[in-house]
Amino acid sequence: MRYYPKPALKLNAKDEKNQANVFNFTSIILYINHNIAKFVIIKLIIMKCVPFKLLCIGGAMTLLSIACNPKPKSDQQDHAEDKKAIVYTGADSAVLNYWDKIDMQDTAKIKDPNIGEQKLADFISALNSVSDTVADHAVARMLDKAKGNKVTFDHFIKLYEHYLYEGNSPMRNDNRYESVLRYLIKTDQLTDLEKEAYRPVYKLVQRNKVGQVAEDFSFETSDGKTQKLSDVKSKYTLLFFYDTECPHCKQMIAALKDTPQVVDLFEKKQIQMVTIEPWGDRNKWKNFQTHLAENWINGFDTESVIQKKRLYDTKASPTIYLLDADKKVILKDTELQQALQYVVQLT
Repeated sequence: MRYYPKPALKLNAKDEKNQANVFNFTSIILYINHNIAKFVIIKLIIMKCVPFKLLCIGGAMTLLSIACNPKPKSDQQDHAEDKKAIVYTGADSAVLNYWDKIDMQDTAKIKDPNIGEQKLADFISALNSVSDTVADHAVARMLDKAKGNKVTFDHFIKLYEHYLYEGNSPMRNDNRYESVLRYLIKTDQLTDLEKEAYRPVYKLVQRNKVGQVAEDFSFETSDGKTQKLSDVKSKYTLLFFYDTECPHCKQMIAALKDTPQVVDLFEKKQIQMVTIEPWGDRNKWKNFQTHLAENWINGFDTESVIQKKRLYDTKASPTIYLLDADKKVILKDTELQQALQYVVQLT
């Protein structure tokens, strides 16, 4: 279970569900935890695509007249153009219409974990089968329907945060939670004060997205020098934010140091380990050096820039990123086994 050393950037405190991390990947069998993670059953509902019928309007003279005498477009014209521009697949239609038959006024069923919560978990899983744009629209449509009942709306907002943002959720996904946050800061369902509380998290989840260059920062190394993340030369960089008081961090670090196949990756410079203590306690960082490998780059955020400027979302420890040679994000806030499996498959 990941460690929460500092208050996370969340509105409400929630009970944490135990989630274990099993470290298991092709050609390397390494168990970091003894618990088995619980995964929500994915139920994808596939619907047949209903193609849009397009209307052809006007002749050459009409088009010429419109071109010479432009007029404001009507709402109906805009809607017709939108239909023409978007072609939905069966999976798209499934998620967009996912909540059509659900009665949002039936709060008893909505708050039943086996009904409402399971339905949302299945919906979140189904969103992975569509584009980010379609997923964004699907989330907005769902919340538009839910906001007709405040109890239902508030319940689903808490569940979204639990599944998509909490550090120990196996379904956490910043892209999907960004859709929820975007809706919340625009909706008339919340007060301006409530919206402002969500804005810092909204900005945070937009940082360091997959494909973006990771936020650069300077840090002190164990030999007293100053280095930047962008200065690290390696095919892959495993950026590992940790807390010295995090038991799970110590377990992961020990496993990385003691597994021959993993050590071989580091020695061949296929991947460079960069460990960062971002919480600002120099004495604890110094005392922790014995847990770290000497051939890693072990850094300390001297000015606590990462936390002050919120460069990275380190709500739970460890927080792991996999970067390519140009320091572009390959995996964000990932599990260690996923990051190493990715590298092993490509090397």
